[in-house]
Amino acid sequence: AVVSTQSTGTEARDNFYSLGKQLLSSGNAEYAVSCYVSAAQCEEQLGNTVGEVSALTKAASLFLQLEREQQKLCISSQERYMAAGIDCYNRAIGRLIVANKRDLAVKLSLELGCLLLEMGHIPDAEPHFVRAASMMEPGNIAFQIVALRKLSYCRTYTLHYTGALETLDTLVDLINNFTAGPDEGGSGNMTSHLHETLQYCELTTILLLLIMDTPRKHLSPAHRNLLERYSTVPVDLLDRVPQPERFCTMVEIVVATQHKDVEVLTKLRDKLYPRLSGQQNELFSELVKKVETVSLVLL
Repeated sequence: AVVSTQSTGTEARDNFYSLGKQLLSSGNAEYAVSCYVSAAQCEEQLGNTVGEVSALTKAASLFLQLEREQQKLCISSQERYMAAGIDCYNRAIGRLIVANKRDLAVKLSLELGCLLLEMGHIPDAEPHFVRAASMMEPGNIAFQIVALRKLSYCRTYTLHYTGALETLDTLVDLINNFTAGPDEGGSGNMTSHLHETLQYCELTTILLLLIMDTPRKHLSPAHRNLLERYSTVPVDLLDRVPQPERFCTMVEIVVATQHKDVEVLTKLRDKLYPRLSGQQNELFSELVKKVETVSLVLL
């Protein structure tokens, strides 16, 4: 009886896969996705975790594809496709965690978070980056950087600046600890990537701190030291500072903000625009507006 049941389950699974492929090839993704959901249920009954995760991931991808198509056509799906896609991803991730395949669970969490970002559902993406970061093994530096950068992006976008700063601090500590280890940063490409990430974190942190304008006595020692570092130009030490041009630019940003110099800040924003990320440019524009508003009040 057990053999017969298993044989029936295998046959049903294969039929669902076959029908799903046929429907996809004929452009009927809305019906094909139901086949992959059913195939995943068969895989679960057969005790095949790998097959179940694969089918759930395929279904999730199709659900989100359908949601994107609805968005392009400006047709309201009431986000039911997105909800179904997230559910399939979460079920797949849950199965991987139970099977102790955490690396794959992390990859799927990052994949889901990135897809939601692309679709403009930034608040929905944040918890998936949180989950990915919390599940990672200590040595998985590349995935940790992706998760934390995306998480800081989400928190900045949702105006959770304190959380964004905490995430950036975690990212800086992660990289500093990694580069201080026996591998000393790894290959040349990795070293360059880590250096770029540190610079990204530093500038983003400074912009957030200047926008928040928290009294320095209430700042953490690290944040207070960072602002103090760029509050003056050490002329006698400038030739010994790495990347002196960048250092002077950072000083200009901090000092211009302190002196409420809207003209200098505006010129810096326009000058740096091609070099910064989209979100950094938005933060810089927010800083200029804030300083401009304060300047008008003081007149």
